[in-house]
Amino acid sequence: MFDRIEYKRKAWNLFKKRLGVPLIASLLFSVLGFLAGIFGFTLIKLNKTWLSPFIVLFIIFGLGICLVVISYISLKMTRTQDKLPMNDIFIGIKYYWQDGILAILWESLWIFLWSLLFTIPGIIKMISYSMMYFVIVENPGISVTKAMDISKILTNGHKTDLFVMQLSFLGWAILCYFTGGIGYVFLTAYMSLANANAYNALKQMAFQEGKLVPADFSTQA
Repeated sequence: MFDRIEYKRKAWNLFKKRLGVPLIASLLFSVLGFLAGIFGFTLIKLNKTWLSPFIVLFIIFGLGICLVVISYISLKMTRTQDKLPMNDIFIGIKYYWQDGILAILWESLWIFLWSLLFTIPGIIKMISYSMMYFVIVENPGISVTKAMDISKILTNGHKTDLFVMQLSFLGWAILCYFTGGIGYVFLTAYMSLANANAYNALKQMAFQEGKLVPADFSTQA
């Protein structure tokens, strides 16, 4: 059974005890967003809007790297009781930056195509692909397309559960708005840990229900 309250409770306990490394990883998102915003605003003021596609690619590449790093940190935190060393952030960047870029490009393409049909199909696909970054960091060398396929299997039958879990953070997001955006650094780390707990549970459920077997996570295409 999908238990979002339990996943969030575990995430909160992990976050309170070992918040240093996940906060630094989450900070990557904030810094990237801030720099991209300043950069984009400056180009518009200078009438350099022709550079907009490059700004979009810069943001997408940066987000892809950030997503695999924070997924790596969050998943590792759910699997160990030890404090994570700060260099785990650099390990995540070193080993997964290429996969992160490929994953977000592939994910963005499919979400965009499905969004052409209407907004709702795009949201559904976004949820469907939401576990792929955890699959990638847990199985180094696995192809992005295979990770996406596994994510679709993991989320099958649980898209509504995952959507409701994301909505349950809305109150926190509103509070973070009144902190001048600083609170989003904490919220991103908290949400990532909750999603990592959900991934662990969905994986076990998929095994128990026969939807997946360990061999499906093989790095062979």
